[in-house]
This record gives sequence, structure tokens and C-alpha cells, in this order.
Amino acid sequence: MIYSWKKIVKHGLPLLSLTLIIEIFAGQILQGKQESIILLPIILISFPVINSVAGNIGSVLGARLASGLHVGYISLDFKDKEMHNNFYISLLIGFITYFVLSIVIYLLAILGNLTEDIALINFIAIFVITGVLLICVVSIVSVLTAFISFKKGLDPDDMVAPIVTTIGDLMGIVFLFFILGIFGVGI
Repeated sequence: MIYSWKKIVKHGLPLLSLTLIIEIFAGQILQGKQESIILLPIILISFPVINSVAGNIGSVLGARLASGLHVGYISLDFKDKEMHNNFYISLLIGFITYFVLSIVIYLLAILGNLTEDIALINFIAIFVITGVLLICVVSIVSVLTAFISFKKGLDPDDMVAPIVTTIGDLMGIVFLFFILGIFGVGI
């Protein structure tokens, strides 16, 4: 496959325009919940971390799948063992990362006196559950995007990252508020 900037722009610009609109929508959801977020600064600190971890893991998974599809060690089959291994490792890495980061963020929040309204165990549960739900969705989207774009003759490397990060940002907000509601925290 020969890379051409014209081809990349032709395929990427409509996708990037769509993801921009979705990101604006996600920002509006966040703005609508602004009052409840400001009351819990530790949650405000957690937003970018939750979203970036999922986006990073989903993008790495997509890149690994794209490379595997290009080279031929991953087939366009949802039963492909190598694809499954990459998928499960992404989930495991996500769980471990969210667990460790939840503790680190809570400890840093203690130093800044930002933990008054939430216990450590509740914060860890909220952070990890939100993160694991998000990693599951982002990993599924990453696999589907890589497979569909490759099947249609598009380069998965150009498609996966914008789609995964956009879905991750949107669903991260939705999942976090959903889990906060279940725990009765700040809402």
C-alpha cells in the first residue's frame, strides 16, 4: 500500500469532521453536569485520566490489529486467536492501570484536601468500574473499526484512533455519570 497525503485527507477529513461534532456533543453533556462536578474536584481530576487511558489502550489495540492485518498474522475473522489475545490483554492492562491510577489520584487528592466527600473504596470502585466499562466498549470499537476499515480497503491506522478516542470521550462521560449515580455520589 502506497501512502498518499491526498488519499489520507480524502478518507480522513470526513471522519475527523464527524468526530469533531461528536466531541462537541460530549462537551455539552459535560457542561450540563458542571455543577455536580465542581462539587467533587477529585472527579474533575479523574475525567481526563479515565478518557486518556481508554483512548490510549484502544488506539494501541487498533494499531496492533492494523499491523497484524497488513502483515497477515491476524485474519479478518472474529474467531482469530491472535485478535482475541490482543483484546484480552487490552482489558487486563486497562483494569490494572485504572486500579493503580485510582489509588495514586486519591493519594494526590488527599495532599490537596480534595477527598472530603468520597471514601477511598468508593473512589476506587467508581474509577475502576467506569474504566473497565469504557475499556470494554473502546476495545470492541477498536476491533470493529480495524476489521471494517481493512475490509473496505481503508487503512485502519487512519480510522481507529479518531473513532476510538471520540467514542471513548463520549462514553467516558456517560459511564462516569452513570456509575456516580449508582453510588449516589455528587449527583
